[in-house]
Amino acid sequence: MSEQATPRRPRPARGAMEALLRIVHGLEVAGLVFGGLAAWGVTRDWPAPVAFTIVGVLLIATMPLLARPWGWVVSLGLQAAVAALAVFEPLWGFVALVLVGLWVFCFVKARGIERQRRAAGLDPRGAPGAP
Repeated sequence: MSEQATPRRPRPARGAMEALLRIVHGLEVAGLVFGGLAAWGVTRDWPAPVAFTIVGVLLIATMPLLARPWGWVVSLGLQAAVAALAVFEPLWGFVALVLVGLWVFCFVKARGIERQRRAAGLDPRGAPGAP
């Protein structure tokens, strides 16, 4: 019995904002894994690795929201959570500064790319625009 595969609807193109912030979220999750391990190794206290894990899971869980026009606001809130982890591991403050700085850079760059695409009459999400 042969079933025909239903054709998948193509996923809309990702905009610069979604693409760049997804990359930053991925880097932050990787950093949180190592930060959580370091916090556990230094303190042997449960709140620290649990807090790192919760923020990492939230970063992963909110990645689909980055496709929404307001998704960057959620991501900005999570940047505050990433920075707040310095309470558990003071050295994380430096790492968070670098990661949040990267987020700000990517946010500004994505806004610029999308602005240029709009000025050129193109769809800011990367799909061909209708003249």
